[in-house]
Amino acid sequence: MASAITDLAPFFFQVAYVVPNLEEAEAWFGSVFGVRYFERMEGVAMADGCRHRGGPSDGVLDLSLGFLGVTQLELVKPAGGTTIHSEFQDAGGTGLHHTAFVVPDFEATTARLTAELGAPAADGVIAGGMRVDFAYYECMSAAASTIEILGFDDAARDFMTELKQKSRP
Repeated sequence: MASAITDLAPFFFQVAYVVPNLEEAEAWFGSVFGVRYFERMEGVAMADGCRHRGGPSDGVLDLSLGFLGVTQLELVKPAGGTTIHSEFQDAGGTGLHHTAFVVPDFEATTARLTAELGAPAADGVIAGGMRVDFAYYECMSAAASTIEILGFDDAARDFMTELKQKSRP
């Protein structure tokens, strides 16, 4: 039986970077990689029930989403509180932070990953017109980045499809 991590490959969706400035990062990724459109979402607060290292999360993020072909590019700027993104930035990190996978069965996938890797570093639900379940697992002991597992409802899937359409040449 394959591990939960090796089973993720077919669901690869996103590469995410922690950046100090969204506008500058959007301009750079636009000019270097040809990302044609970014959807910016500022002040995304972790909702009730979101956890950071097992406790409640007080994190706030500014996000910018675009597509490079079929791969989503997420730019993350920590904007308040403590998140795994702000910890990365506070440790001097900028650049690649995580890769994400949109899985068909979020609960089953995260149960398997938790059994193999331990509790997620952060997890919860972002809601507000659409529902996005998320869980971050740190894989640095394997010389890899953090991985994010995502579960989308139909509204979130539709939003991503529209965003991908806006990014086409």
